[in-house]
Amino acid sequence: MIELKGIHKSFKNLEVLKGVDLTVQEGQTVALIGASGSGKSTLLRCINLLETPDKGKIVIGNYSFDADNMKAAVKREARKRTAMVFQNFGLFENKTALENVTEALIVVKKMAKADAEEVGKQYLEKVGLLGKKDHYPNALSGGQKQRVAIARALALEPKIVLFDEPTSALDPELVQEVLGVIKNISKERVTMLIVTHEMDFAFDVADQVAFMDNGTILEVNTPKELFAHPKNKRTRQFINRYTQRFSYTI
Repeated sequence: MIELKGIHKSFKNLEVLKGVDLTVQEGQTVALIGASGSGKSTLLRCINLLETPDKGKIVIGNYSFDADNMKAAVKREARKRTAMVFQNFGLFENKTALENVTEALIVVKKMAKADAEEVGKQYLEKVGLLGKKDHYPNALSGGQKQRVAIARALALEPKIVLFDEPTSALDPELVQEVLGVIKNISKERVTMLIVTHEMDFAFDVADQVAFMDNGTILEVNTPKELFAHPKNKRTRQFINRYTQRFSYTI
């Protein structure tokens, strides 16, 4: 289980997170939606401590830490339990697809190179890219790069995988190949928290959808309930903007 309790984060005089509470059960896929600037990406970065929260407590499985104790050892332990898939892929341009997947296994998990390569191949196969294992990022499409990034995250076997708008940097025709991979992963009950603007994807894949606005989470519910019967006025305003675009039928 992943639990966030009262997470606050400010940048100088700008308060971005204003006491966020959220629970993600083991094996759940939770979609985090909301307008740009509502704090979604900052929240993800606080979970794996790319940003340090000012206040609050985070529980990841049997490990918990709070903003009052952010020593280097705490950050290392937290990052062992999380993996992030970024908007812009975050691949090493001078490493092959396989090397991108195995780098953290060798450096962080101290795996032997041969063992790491076997694991890396398994996860590249899972995202449909084993045949591209020796290709460098400049020889891959945007969708393929993002699938390598997903394989890299999964290979670490984290307690939770954090996706920060994984399709936002992709051409429209490549979006579906990445969303399809994430959907297949969700069927394996990998715990995931996904920031997305793809509303029909959130409806189709997520077990729970959390709506975030102005630095707080206003509402959490099943996709069907949140999209069809939002309880909060601000959630209704947001959902109504997208209703005509949805491809699903409630």
